[in-house]
Amino acid sequence: MSPLPHRIASVFSLMSRLPVRLRDQPDYSSADWMIPVTGLLAAATACVGAGLGLALFRNEILAAVVSIAFQYLAFNLFHFDGLVDTADAIGAFGDAEKRRIALKDPRIGTFGLFAGAMALFTRVTATAVLLGMAGIAPWAALALAAPVGRMAAMVVVSSGKPVGKSGLGAAIGESSPLKAAFGYIAAALPAAFLWGLIFGAGGSALSLIAGALVAIAVGLGIGAWYHGIFGGYTGDALGAAIEIAEIGVLAAAVAVLG
Repeated sequence: MSPLPHRIASVFSLMSRLPVRLRDQPDYSSADWMIPVTGLLAAATACVGAGLGLALFRNEILAAVVSIAFQYLAFNLFHFDGLVDTADAIGAFGDAEKRRIALKDPRIGTFGLFAGAMALFTRVTATAVLLGMAGIAPWAALALAAPVGRMAAMVVVSSGKPVGKSGLGAAIGESSPLKAAFGYIAAALPAAFLWGLIFGAGGSALSLIAGALVAIAVGLGIGAWYHGIFGGYTGDALGAAIEIAEIGVLAAAVAVLG
């Protein structure tokens, strides 16, 4: 096993679009707890983007766009691609081979275009509504969404097996659900603190539990569909789980706080 800093850098390079120079072959053996932890950095990026957008434009919609642009350019673009590819595979009615071709096709199909547009519209709308609220509520929601998304990806990994021996899904390998849970809690602690300031100590615990339930539901759902069609998950499944779970948290926060 390689040194811890190299393992951390390897997982960060896998989950982020920011350039990371590795001195050796990547080692993803710590991915089970590190992938959820990268959600903390993604959440911080979203919050910085939102704060900058509000300072520059004083408009919630434009601030939401800036927040999403920051997070996607730094972390989520490939996850978004996984969501679009998954939608195309779902829409490719037919046998598993036809769906596999749609999944791997670099062109965006009708279902992928629709799903991607709806995801971005929902995300911008929910983020803008949250940023229009007073106090720390929007920051609590943004801080929770990214860790939940990455925990959903680890639920996919922990509950299934990769389709092949190559690609992102196979690169992560086996994972420990317990380590993934600890990684999620560590990444979501700032969010839990903020939720606690809004609703008290019970709010802190409830935010962690609610986030975990969203991650489990999304991860098991995506994992079950991929297993039923392809016999296991791919990297696209992880990306789709991350996107759907993040948007779910933001939409749920609007429902709870609105």
